[in-house]
Amino acid sequence: MDQRLLQFYNNQIHFLIQEKNIVYGLCVDLTTDEVIARVDRYLKLSFLENQKDINDWLKRKIYKYISYPDEVIEIEKIVNRTNLLDKYVKGHKNFSLRHYFLWNNEIYHCCLNVHLFDNPVNQHIQGYLFWQNDTKNYIDSKITDILYKNDYKALALIDVRHQNAYIRLNNFDLTNEYEKQYLDYKRIIEYISIHQVAPNYQEQFLKLSSLSNLKENMSYLGHYSFKVFNENNKIERYTYYWFDQEKEILLCVVDDMTRELEIDSVTGSYTREGFFNHASEIIRRNPTQDFAIMYFNVVDFKVINDLYGSEVGDKILRELVNCFQNSFLKPIMIARIVADQFTLLVHQQNIEYEKLSTFLKYSYKDKAIHIDIYGKCGIYIVPKNTKHSILDMCDRAKLAKKYISNRYLKPYAVYNEKMKSDYEERSMSLIQLDEAINNKEIQVYYQPIYDAQTEKVVSAEALVRWHSPTNGVILPGKFIPALEESGHITVLDTYVYQSVQEFMEKECQDIPIKISVNLSRMDLMNQNIMSLILENEGKQHINYEVTESAYSSLSVNANDFLSTLHQRGNTILVDDFGSGVSSLSTIRDFEFDIIKIDMGFVRNIGHSQSNDSILASLIELIHRLGMKVVAEGVETKEQLDFLKDHGCDFIQGFYFSKPLIKNDFKKLISN
Repeated sequence: MDQRLLQFYNNQIHFLIQEKNIVYGLCVDLTTDEVIARVDRYLKLSFLENQKDINDWLKRKIYKYISYPDEVIEIEKIVNRTNLLDKYVKGHKNFSLRHYFLWNNEIYHCCLNVHLFDNPVNQHIQGYLFWQNDTKNYIDSKITDILYKNDYKALALIDVRHQNAYIRLNNFDLTNEYEKQYLDYKRIIEYISIHQVAPNYQEQFLKLSSLSNLKENMSYLGHYSFKVFNENNKIERYTYYWFDQEKEILLCVVDDMTRELEIDSVTGSYTREGFFNHASEIIRRNPTQDFAIMYFNVVDFKVINDLYGSEVGDKILRELVNCFQNSFLKPIMIARIVADQFTLLVHQQNIEYEKLSTFLKYSYKDKAIHIDIYGKCGIYIVPKNTKHSILDMCDRAKLAKKYISNRYLKPYAVYNEKMKSDYEERSMSLIQLDEAINNKEIQVYYQPIYDAQTEKVVSAEALVRWHSPTNGVILPGKFIPALEESGHITVLDTYVYQSVQEFMEKECQDIPIKISVNLSRMDLMNQNIMSLILENEGKQHINYEVTESAYSSLSVNANDFLSTLHQRGNTILVDDFGSGVSSLSTIRDFEFDIIKIDMGFVRNIGHSQSNDSILASLIELIHRLGMKVVAEGVETKEQLDFLKDHGCDFIQGFYFSKPLIKNDFKKLISN
């Protein structure tokens, strides 16, 4: 070969392949239709002689390494002598195309670059064809497409066997010294924990991201993910996939979940997290504006889901969001907190209270379905320059909802501080009940019950008082309802039962008197207390009071329990008869011994002719059914005389005696 040509090719090829990731390269002469030189993967240049017919040479030497037939057809069409000459004539001297390339059993993704030129030495039209290894860039771009463009914070390959990591992308706002390096996995995880993860989540992050934990969890589903808060209180999701399971190489993707977790997938409104983040920021930036938090929920929404299915339920939730958005409230933000519960951030001046009652009644119609929906709403007026957190504000609005007295006439309530103090007292009973019992803070009192005619003590009712060292005497009305709602009332009733039993066994053996204890609805659903009573009943005959509302919801098992007690000679009483849920079937279907008439009738004696007539008729009816009557809450002689005149059997109330401590009650009955 002419020395000038040889020197030219050497200079040109070495210039082209400098710092390029070459898999293979060729120099071709289009004018003479021959292959002049080649460059292998090790960048060794070899000159070829008598290699005529470029197309045939490519077919024999190159195309067999191209992995897919369709790509071979495409390359044959573009990289052939005729087409290359045509491109040169038209001025297209540089172009490229991508394909897979198999070399020595290793697969690459390559970029075939074509450079056409006029050789100044011999004036021939020549070209360079060189395949560049583009595998890493290709993998990065494909992974980017798979993972929704650049919607992630970092990307890394993890070699589990050798315990190292190769970070491909890093948007962590960290130093870039770690990017595109092989690093000790434990070291990089510790670095991220310190500089990226919120302090409260660092220990959890180190545990979840450990290689031992990853290997264990990857064996179940083939992928694994967890979420942590970063130092800016944003939620990041770490997801691990098998990149090469046989070689134990993982792909770790870190993406920002904050936006995804802030939007409710059912309604399109904000989630609890989204509302807390953005509403708190709005209030903080506008400290002097008049805001309010409104907390809504749908009454008996579960019933709607059960009857019509969750698809209808979801439609209703979406329509409710639309109603909120288009209402007179003009909400700044709407969030679905959970299930059927929503919070709204509004301007105070937009709350038109006279419209709320109508607004909280909604009719849903869809084909043959017609559902009347009722809502309840608690409202918290946000003070100017408030220091309360958005969580506290929402809790106050939610608490106000508990104080709605009539959901039909006025289905909303505005928060005040008394609600908070009442709620704290009620809640404290749940938290401190066991401790109060152990410390003897809860004491059993005994209120005597008198024979109406002889005015002598014939029995008593066991009641409780809570003597708190910090809050003084707490009356039952403050803590009993909370215990009943939570189911903790059984703990208290068990304690009262055992206290009464001990008192009767040790101090009242020689005194012919019975004491009644109350059994709540929860007691009659609790097998432990029912078994305890049946096992110990023979020691002392205790009377048992059951409220009418509790009896109306009895199970078969509980009904059998009361029947067994009755058959063994225990007296069974119905408490608070006539308190508002009365049904004559209550006293028709069970052979009660005594009916305790609700004190509301007693208090109104002499104030209403209809009240007096009903009370007199009740006493007569109960007697006709073979039962006796106790009148509760008797405080005046007028009330006592009326009850005596109409044949009431027993009297309980302050007129004769308030509830007494154990020693005072013993003195009373001993005399």
